Amino acid sequence: MGTATEENNYREINIEFLAKGGDEGFDIFYKTDDYGTTKFIKFASTERKHQEKIMRILEEGADQDYYIHEDDLFKYYKYATNSLKSVMANPDVPLQVKTEKIYEVSKGVMKEFFENNVSEKILESSEEVMEMMEDCMSTAEAGFHGIAAITSKDYYTYTHSVNVGLYCMTFGLKRGMTKNDTRQLALGGMLHDVGKSKIDHALINKDGKLTDEEFEQVKAHADEGGKIISGMGCFAGNVVRMASEHHEKFKGGGYPLGKIGNEIHLYARICKIMDVYDALTTRRSYKKALGAFDTLIIMKKQMAHDFDPDLMQDFIRLMGPDL
Repeated sequence: MGTATEENNYREINIEFLAKGGDEGFDIFYKTDDYGTTKFIKFASTERKHQEKIMRILEEGADQDYYIHEDDLFKYYKYATNSLKSVMANPDVPLQVKTEKIYEVSKGVMKEFFENNVSEKILESSEEVMEMMEDCMSTAEAGFHGIAAITSKDYYTYTHSVNVGLYCMTFGLKRGMTKNDTRQLALGGMLHDVGKSKIDHALINKDGKLTDEEFEQVKAHADEGGKIISGMGCFAGNVVRMASEHHEKFKGGGYPLGKIGNEIHLYARICKIMDVYDALTTRRSYKKALGAFDTLIIMKKQMAHDFDPDLMQDFIRLMGPDL
């Protein structure tokens, strides 16, 4: 009889991303549940001899869910990013479809990291994915409404992370930052909350207000995030500082170090605005999502001391017709 532990060893995948084939092979399974017994049956592999089988399923329309073993997650996301590159290069695929597919892969990467305790190594694929999104969004010249059209409206740590990365990216594009700076800003936004992986899940997902003691525990995520990204040794210092400083406040009183004004890294000051904006405009179990206009009023009037006023004014101006 299939056990819950065994089931936890498999991950559902989007078989579309396996259509192109690749260098590394791994097995694809489907799930059966007969008389209370759950089994994962090998359906195919990513080897070239099985490509025809996969293509047939895609052409007919897959009405079945497909899975891989968790040990093959890194290979799967390598396949997914390669597949995205071919989608990006196809002029016949609408930009909306391209952005939705990139968003799906981004969510998958962050969900694995936050909810399934996958190795930090999986975060390395986020850089390539965000580069493709930056290419896509700059081609489309999309405003913040373009991001709002594809982002999840329900709050989870993994969707919030991707949303903040996309808002940071859009801000960088609209502000005329260089391509490299925009990508670093986007990547730092996507990874800003990785430290929450070290905090008790019950606290991260708690409905309603935290106690003072609980809040002190959650605050540790900023410092932990900086350590995680720095320890990986593959991301720039400005990405590290976005994770460790995005809860500092422009007029002081933030954490973990109580920095003030320009002591806080520019990218972290931008990230703070996008972090709060996304949190207020997404649904939680205990609150409704606010509209863009009401959110900006609250940020401007009630939280003015938290943000760099020049950046906040830029954000409002760049939102423009999206309000």
